[in-house]
Amino acid sequence: MKLEQLIYEMLTEGTGSHMCDSGGANGRHWQRNQKKSLEDFRSEPQATLDGSYDCLELTVSVFHHLTSGVIELDERCDIFNAEPMGNWNSDIYGVDSEQAEWLELEGFKVGQSWNTYNWDNNFSQILQGTDLTLETEYGEESYVLLQIHNGADARGGYTDAKLFKVNDYSESWEVVRDDCGFTIEIDGEYVNLDWHGEWINDQGRCADDSDLEAFIAASKDAPIHGVVYHC
Repeated sequence: MKLEQLIYEMLTEGTGSHMCDSGGANGRHWQRNQKKSLEDFRSEPQATLDGSYDCLELTVSVFHHLTSGVIELDERCDIFNAEPMGNWNSDIYGVDSEQAEWLELEGFKVGQSWNTYNWDNNFSQILQGTDLTLETEYGEESYVLLQIHNGADARGGYTDAKLFKVNDYSESWEVVRDDCGFTIEIDGEYVNLDWHGEWINDQGRCADDSDLEAFIAASKDAPIHGVVYHC
């Protein structure tokens, strides 16, 4: 519940408007998201497949992806996230100098920063983050400073960074994994189609045009709702 609430607050965080924005009066993500309740996000499809077999449109809900188990909150995250954010005047995206100093004093090692806009993915909104590691009595543990793009133009409109612990059973790269799966009835049998960076059919092989065409034809031009995969 606490994780869901924080992700919801990030999705509805007002990130202002910018000269380069093409969002108009109400086209920015934060403007649309503020019209939704937490229950609305819970109720939306985890993943949606739409279009024709040769022009598929796949969308993975950022809310469901981030609340699916790949990240969690611990005491360190709660302390960091409770502090008010100042100016983004540190070397870490979305973080002020006092927070950056706290991370250093806690022993966090700052790793690579990334932005999902820079590669093909199917998330409903852009994610930006910085990977962190921390040596604990249990060994090296992975964390991530995460921002959600709530604007209209990818060059601006990001939320303040929030700290999350990567689940012990996950790897840092899974934070940006958009794997998902769909099931539909074809000729009285349920058929699966999975996305793992490419389409995989029921036999565990790369799906070909006939697999995709049959799957979309069975949908009768209606969007197909699926589930996100996680660790």
